[in-house]
Amino acid sequence: MGIRTALRKELMNVDKTDLMTADDVRHYVNESLTQAKDKLSVISRFNEHHSQVQAGLPSQEQHLRHQQHRLFKDILYPKSSVQNWLSRC
Repeated sequence: MGIRTALRKELMNVDKTDLMTADDVRHYVNESLTQAKDKLSVISRFNEHHSQVQAGLPSQEQHLRHQQHRLFKDILYPKSSVQNWLSRC
């Protein structure tokens, strides 16, 4: 993780609010799944979802909730939503 990313994450106070950035979600999926094929497909699905959300388009992943940080405008995901979504994959 770069210094800018770490500083931005600290300023958003993500760790204390139980929210995850897109990079955190990818890392969590990578750590949670054991099969490389599963990791690739799930991360690919997440990347597609995240791109659609950033563009303001509707997403196919209905169980993956998100919110936008009010100051930095980054898309953040509640950890419980990510865990629930990953259990359904």
